[in-house]
Amino acid sequence: MNTIGTELLQGALISLSLGGLIGLEREYARRVVDKVEQFAGVRTYAFIAFFGFLSAHLNSIHGEWIFVACLVGMIALVIAAYVASAKEGNFGITTELAGILAFIIGALVFEDEVLFAVVVTVIITSLLSLKVKLHSFIATLTGAEIRAFIQFVIISAIILPLLPNEALGPNGIWNPHEIWTMVILVTGISLAGYLLAKVLGANKGVLLSGLVGGLVSSTAVTLSVARRTRSQATASSIIPAVSIIGATAVLYPRILLESWLVNKDLGLLMLAPVLFITLAAFGIAYFIHRKNGPSVVLEVPTKNPLNFGAALQFAVVYMAVLWLMDLVSAKQSATGFYGASALFGATDMDAITLSIAKGTPATGTLKALTAVLLATLSNTVMKFLIVIFFGSRSLWKWVGLGFGVIVIATVLSLGAMRWFVPGT
Repeated sequence: MNTIGTELLQGALISLSLGGLIGLEREYARRVVDKVEQFAGVRTYAFIAFFGFLSAHLNSIHGEWIFVACLVGMIALVIAAYVASAKEGNFGITTELAGILAFIIGALVFEDEVLFAVVVTVIITSLLSLKVKLHSFIATLTGAEIRAFIQFVIISAIILPLLPNEALGPNGIWNPHEIWTMVILVTGISLAGYLLAKVLGANKGVLLSGLVGGLVSSTAVTLSVARRTRSQATASSIIPAVSIIGATAVLYPRILLESWLVNKDLGLLMLAPVLFITLAAFGIAYFIHRKNGPSVVLEVPTKNPLNFGAALQFAVVYMAVLWLMDLVSAKQSATGFYGASALFGATDMDAITLSIAKGTPATGTLKALTAVLLATLSNTVMKFLIVIFFGSRSLWKWVGLGFGVIVIATVLSLGAMRWFVPGT
């Protein structure tokens, strides 16, 4: 068998498999869960995807009209199936639309877009299987949350293309397009964390509650939980401490994601220390959790993080951080660079992380890594001060133990990276 024949056979098998995966979910959902007959099952969806694959293959040989004709025929078949099911009172069209998408997935496989086809199939299957949960989630949305989604679309899809993509300001450090891209990145991560917290709820376990709350804002979790312990000083502080430590632990994967998206070299270098610190943080949180006693039920704060005011505020802070980091870099002062990192790390880890990652080629990867970890140390100290000022005395001990482990893990990581990567 020649190479072309082998590739065609592989593509055919892949298209059959992807179509069958969609069909597997549809047949289970309709026949097992809903107890009704359906438009198509495992075999039919596999054949539909294979049909799309063959249509694209014939299209490459005989001309574009073949694929168009096959697609039109597929759409006509779907319409006929929908009309038949609608007469019986089944007005949902999701299953029929999934058939058209399966046809297109088969064509994508022929065009050698296998990875994209797989991703699309996974997304489609996930959305289909989450029908009940999605409907339940939508029912819990408020008007303010709907407006938040609309605002995110506006700041990402409408405002961003209108901003100039050119260097402005002192030394050309401000690029409006890049600055707003960072705004979208941070608000998108926070919004995703907020949605996760809303889906899981606050009653899924204290460590998980701290985790999802930390995706929105570990500082907000710390302040809110600390205040609760001050107002209910007779309750055990173990649960609140675990929540605060868990929220802080999530900060490290978040800054790793931000760094990797802006500068992959820095992200790769940060992988080992961030993994070590995160495991240490969750380890001490689990150790403290095992000492759990009577405690109040906590609600981790999950205030919607997205609005235009917050986006503009972050943009201004990010611009200020860029300017200050450029200023200290121009003076070639490592002390000033690290000092600025610690200063801004205490107030806004997102802004300092993104600015350092953006300037990594000029400062050096190891120096950038050191600055980011110093900023996390500063942020941890600031949150412990919040615990001291707003929390109960018993909370100090447990949070202090957890934060102490995090600080030690961070210092050890800094030493190890400077030892093993001396020339970076």
